[in-house]
Amino acid sequence: MILIVGAVVGLLMTLFDLPLNSLIVSLFFLVLALLYIYLGFALFNNVRLRDIFKAESFKGLGPWRIAIAIGTGVALSTLTVAFMFSILGYPMAETILIYGIVLAILMIILALIKNAREKNPFYRNIIVRCLIFLIIAVVFLLLPADLFGTP
Repeated sequence: MILIVGAVVGLLMTLFDLPLNSLIVSLFFLVLALLYIYLGFALFNNVRLRDIFKAESFKGLGPWRIAIAIGTGVALSTLTVAFMFSILGYPMAETILIYGIVLAILMIILALIKNAREKNPFYRNIIVRCLIFLIIAVVFLLLPADLFGTP
C-alpha cells in the first residue's frame, strides 16, 4: 500500500509540475514493478517473505496456480513500468502498455478458466487485480501524450 500511495503522490507531483517529480515517480513505480516481477508468485499466493524458500509454503498450490501467479506478476510489472514511462513521457510507452494489456488479458482468461473449474478465491483476486490494471492502462492509452508534459 505504501508503494501505491507513493506512486499516486508521484503522479500528482507530475500533474502539478512539482520539483523532483520524476525521481519520486521512478522510485515508487520501479520498486512496485520489481516487487511484482520477482515476488509476485509469493505475493499473490499469500506466502510471507520469510517463508518463500520453505517448500511447505507452496504445498497444495499446484503448478497452474504458481504459473498464473508468475504470469500475473510479469503482466502487472510490465504495466507498472508502462505507467511510469507514460507519466515521464518516455518513448515506447504506448507499445509497452499494449504488451502489458495483452499479458493481463491472457492472465484473466487463464484465471477465468481455472476459476470455472475450481472456484478458488485466488483466481478471483487475480481477475480483479488484472482488471484494475487494465482499466488504468486503457485510461493511459486514451490520455493525450502531452498531458504530463515532456521530460
